[in-house]
Amino acid sequence: MKDSVQDDLLARRERAVPRGPFNVAPLFAQRAAGARVWDVEGREYLDFCGGIGVVNVGHNHPEVVAAVKKQADQLIHSCWHVVMYEPYLALAERLNELVPMSGPNKTAFFNSGAEAIENAVKIARAHTRRPAIIYRR
Repeated sequence: MKDSVQDDLLARRERAVPRGPFNVAPLFAQRAAGARVWDVEGREYLDFCGGIGVVNVGHNHPEVVAAVKKQADQLIHSCWHVVMYEPYLALAERLNELVPMSGPNKTAFFNSGAEAIENAVKIARAHTRRPAIIYRR
């Protein structure tokens, strides 16, 4: 009996990717729309994870797709640390206005929760003037 496309992809995954990056479901998505995902065999699933929250309006939402296409015509990606771009600044300003604190507010964006926590610790240490590393014997 011939292996399915899914089985072939799982075998390729076994050869090419270590076990560390785990997978919740042993399936490969081919397409998605709204809260539905279809695998490479054409089976339909409900996506209760939404890309772990990054597609909370559903896959391929028309307004999101239009915004992505518009942005791709202008600039796909640039690292703020290398070259700045106005939408980053505009979003920071908008968020600063929403902060329920008086005084000047500032916003920074990070790639992951780990990066955000790392920077929060650095900011707290700078504010409290505590050293980055404390040695105790």
